[in-house]
Parts: sequence; structure tokens; C-alpha cells
Amino acid sequence: MPGSQDCLPSTGADPLIVVLIVLLLLAVAVAVLIVVPRRRRHVGAMLAIVLLVAAGSGVVATPAPASAAVDCRTIQDDADVTFLSGGITVQASYRGPIDPSHPVAAAVIVGGTGDVDRNGDGAGIPMEEYAWIADLLSEQGIASLRYDKLGTGATGLGPYADDPDELLSLGYEELRIQPVRDALGFVAAQPGIDASRLLLVGHSEGGVVTISVAADPGSGLAIAGLALIEPAYDNILSVVPSQLAEQIDAAVAGAAMSATDAAALKAWMADGVDEIRTGAPPYPAPGPVPLPDATDYTAVMQTTIANNIYGSDPAQMVISHAYRTLYGKQFDEIDPAAIAPSITIPVLVTCGSKDFNTPCGDGTAGSGVVSLANAFAPGVARFVELPNTVHIMRDVGSADVPGLADQIQYPYSALLETEFTAFVAQFRD
Repeated sequence: MPGSQDCLPSTGADPLIVVLIVLLLLAVAVAVLIVVPRRRRHVGAMLAIVLLVAAGSGVVATPAPASAAVDCRTIQDDADVTFLSGGITVQASYRGPIDPSHPVAAAVIVGGTGDVDRNGDGAGIPMEEYAWIADLLSEQGIASLRYDKLGTGATGLGPYADDPDELLSLGYEELRIQPVRDALGFVAAQPGIDASRLLLVGHSEGGVVTISVAADPGSGLAIAGLALIEPAYDNILSVVPSQLAEQIDAAVAGAAMSATDAAALKAWMADGVDEIRTGAPPYPAPGPVPLPDATDYTAVMQTTIANNIYGSDPAQMVISHAYRTLYGKQFDEIDPAAIAPSITIPVLVTCGSKDFNTPCGDGTAGSGVVSLANAFAPGVARFVELPNTVHIMRDVGSADVPGLADQIQYPYSALLETEFTAFVAQFRD
């Protein structure tokens, strides 16, 4: 059961301690018979008999039979709730304290890019990493809220479902950052929540969002701690082209794409990024693709670049790509490493050694999560590299497991569980 622990009430001494006490009593009884003078040995014998009987019968410090495990949860199971943000009804799952008379800490879990819902499920794959994070928080007696961001899950496109083009006038601040502030406000207003112990947990793109809120809570409440799990580490239009370029290079190395076509796609991609960064929305319609006759993997990569760098579909914009919009431009203007020095609350930063989406990197600027961790002031952030861990927090061991459907067969990272639990435990009491 999520958020539950099997607890045993105190029923006596530890069995090892009892055994030691019994042995000590036996030794004392024998010593009494040996040491006590002959003329008083009848008194010593009586004392020895009493000690031996006590030891043998278990009267002294013998534990009572252990009772059955009892439910000692402090956090409730999931409850479906909603909160408002900019006229959008956001669907969420909330776990509050069972006894509101004892205020607890609370966390808002913010998911990453893609068609991924409040639990971490997406593309028909039950990844469930955010539900797992909620379980870890519940085990520590910490309330939590996780939600379906706009475009996903039960929230969907909300009031924009009939005319998604209305989203094109809205930016990243309104559609991705403000909902986190509103989620914090919702949680803080619930019975039994200590508003001085609010935490943010951001995964992937959620790292960009949560570090932005930590640095600028707006009119909302300040947070006490920040956990960045496999976070985005650089401007998005630096990260995405870099990842796509790596895939293109790998295709050339594997003879799946010619070097000439690779150069054409990279140049087209760079031009698209430059147009977004130097221009202003609404952007003009993009020109034709550079390789109209492309086939196989070359065609796949060209379509991927077209959707991401040159796309402006508002329904896709809020899920995973279409950066040629006000939303995309504002997203790209956020540099997590530039924000990090302003953060003074405790921070946990993790990266998986097998995470392609947000790699650890070599520590140089923009190379990966290590560079973000290094940007915090000394003593603020704890950085942990998770061996053999992929982006969805699973430890795949020594295996090469590229597919998400295969990765979910592996367990969550035990080291992540340990480090995350230790981090949030400081806010528990």
C-alpha cells in the first residue's frame, strides 16, 4: 500500500539483550555460591536460587510476545484533486497527512518533457517513476502532489481543446512555470501542511521549471528544498540540437547516412535555432526541407528536426516540441546553470551514467548535469552520479537497453532511493 509502513509497537527488550542478561544472572548465581563465606552460604544459596529461577523463567526483562504489525502510516493514499492555474483546471493526485493536527512537510513533483502524465506514464508505457517518488515521500511522512501538465493525462488541453491556436499567444512562464507556483499554493492551503517545509522535485524538463520557481517564487511561497532528478542542464535549443547531432554522427559512423546529408541537416538545424533566438514570434512559415528526396534514417532525422526546430503546432508545443513559438523561445531563454548560483536552499542533483537525455557530461559548460551541479555555490548542492541508471530512474546494470518498454522491466535505482530518502528526511520533522 503506498505510503504505508509495517510498525511493531514496543513489546519488550531486544532478544539479544535478554540472552545477555540471562547469562549474566547465571554467572552471578554461580559466583554467589563460590564467594559467599561458608557460615553464610545458606543465605547465598537462597539468593542464587532466586537469580537462577528468575533467569530460567524469563521474568527478568523477558519480552512479551510481539503483536501483529500495525498500520502506522502518516500519509494518506492518492486522492484525485484539481487546482486552477491561468484558467486551466489542472488534474492532480494529492497525498495529505492522516492526522492534520501534526503538520508535515510537502512536495510538488514536476514531470519532464513529452506526453508523460502525473505518474510518469507516457506513449502507452507505464513507467510510473513519479508515482514511485510519491511513494518514497510517503514513507518519510511527507505529503505530495503530482499533476498532469497541460496537454497530458486528464488535464489535456483544457479550455484550449477546441482551438489550440489560442495557445500560441501564451508563453512558457504562463503554461509551465506558473502552474508549479499554483500547485505549491494549493498544497500549502491543505490541512496539516507546514508551509515552511515545502519542497520541489523536478525531473528532466521539470528541473528547469523547479529551479526557476525556487529562484523566483513570484507572489507564492518560498520553498525549503529542491531535488533535481536527471534535470535539464542547459538552454533547450542547445541541448536538443546537440542530441540530434550526436544521432546524426552515429548514423554516419554506421553508414546509415552520408556525410553530405549529415552536414546539410546540421546546417539546417543551426539556421532554425538562430532564427528562433534572433527573431520574435510570430515567426514566418519555414522554407522547404533541405533534402526533399531523403529516405530511411535520413528522412526520419529530417522530420525530427522539422518537428522540433521548425515546428509551431500548439498542441505539440506544450507536450514535447514545436519550439518555433513564443513558448519555445521563452523556454530556450532559461539557463539552469545561470540560475543555480542564486539558490541558497539545500539541493540534491542526480544524473544517471546511462542517461542519454540528460547525460552527466564531463563538467565543462553545457556538457551535462555535472556542469549544472558545479554551478551551485559551495555547500548548497549534493551531486550524485547513479551508476547504470537511465533517464526513467531504472538501473539496467551492464545491459544496453535503449527502449523504454524494455527499461521498465528493471528496478528503480537503489542508490537514488537511498540518496533521495536521505535528502528529504531532513525536512521530515
